[in-house]
Amino acid sequence: MSDKMSDSCSILVRMSASVSEPQADPALALLTAAVDGLQNLNLTAPSDEQLLDVLRELEAQKRRLAAVDHALIAEIEARGVARERGCAKSADLLVAVLRIAPGDANTRVRAATELGPRRSLTGAALPPLFAAAAAASTQGVISPAHARVITNTITKLPAAVAVEHDTSIEAFLVEQATQHNPRTLKVIARRLLDTLHPDGTLATEHDRHRHRHLTIQQRPDGSGQVTGELDAICTEALLTVLDTLARPTPAEDGQPDRRTAAQRRHDGLRDSLLTLIRSDQLPACGGVSTTILLTLTADQLQTRTGLVRTGHGALISTTQALTLLGDAQIQPIALGTLKQITAYGHTHRIFTQNQRLAMTARDQGCSFPGCTVPPPGAKPTTSPTTASPGTPASTTGTLLCGHHHREHHKLGWKCHITNGIPHWTPPPWTDPTQTPRRNHAHDPHHVHP
Repeated sequence: MSDKMSDSCSILVRMSASVSEPQADPALALLTAAVDGLQNLNLTAPSDEQLLDVLRELEAQKRRLAAVDHALIAEIEARGVARERGCAKSADLLVAVLRIAPGDANTRVRAATELGPRRSLTGAALPPLFAAAAAASTQGVISPAHARVITNTITKLPAAVAVEHDTSIEAFLVEQATQHNPRTLKVIARRLLDTLHPDGTLATEHDRHRHRHLTIQQRPDGSGQVTGELDAICTEALLTVLDTLARPTPAEDGQPDRRTAAQRRHDGLRDSLLTLIRSDQLPACGGVSTTILLTLTADQLQTRTGLVRTGHGALISTTQALTLLGDAQIQPIALGTLKQITAYGHTHRIFTQNQRLAMTARDQGCSFPGCTVPPPGAKPTTSPTTASPGTPASTTGTLLCGHHHREHHKLGWKCHITNGIPHWTPPPWTDPTQTPRRNHAHDPHHVHP
């Protein structure tokens, strides 16, 4: 290897040992000079073996820099720098300062917590939570990906196993990390857990509770991916709700519900959340009752085109947004062309309590023909209905379950109020005569229109 290449590759190692307590500015100057030297190397001169030597040495130094990152973020956490800068947490500060993705920022903060230096309440130095993995990271023999596998594995240990084996497992996995890539290491870790706990990892209630979590990754279009680990009570509560709200809802003409079981569960979860928001039982958030916020223009209310921004920054279609404008806690805000507020709605219910009770007594559940969803799973809405001339405003609503509230227009059904009773006109492809129908599923003995 040429002297120039050898000198450039060793600068990163020598810089930290040049003084007992190096200051940040001189150390960063040396690092900058080292990177400049590496970027200007003549890579055509060395042999294949020399190129691989440089690649290995460079990777080791990059891994060592991760330990510096851990120390920096740990110090930022200890000082509360994020709060002083108006950020809710250190990950938000990293996003703003480094322009990195929120997921990357959260990963780096967690790594700093697990592998970075710590201090006691009196200021005394404490070892990292995962001392062996931290030491290997500082030496550059394992990568951040290796470290994540090790810390994730030990975090998932059942309490009884962790008390007895956590340090030995960490030492074993660090050794394996020096020989294998992170993907293979993950397989080894999984087999190790199965060996130590053959009856099943996380088998006790305590372990399930300790590892409960729910993660929602929202996409720009407002949709999201949900992953999680539920404890027994949360699982039972969810299954109990879905027993009712995720049932198939066949049409009156006998056509089966075309939704898959997974789609029905999704819709059931959505309907249960909207029902909870309508209940007014949720605590206030930031001094305001729990409310779905929709921001749109006055023209969109008329044309039903364009995109509407939600309170969490998602962009959804105006048509989809307007399906929410029932009696749930929805706050529509209309903006002008210069972003001035031109109108705003109210979060109070469209229907009074007496009107809701009257509709419940009349409809006894979702009014769509053939639907058996009872009143708790249906909500009053005026959006799909048109009243006959002279019909009082208080009787223009009807109870609809979430599925039929969203899907009736796609299926071609139209609702209208006749003599105070909701009737549904089917599309021609279902009934060429388009004879209006009532839902008799809740009261089969009452068959007269």
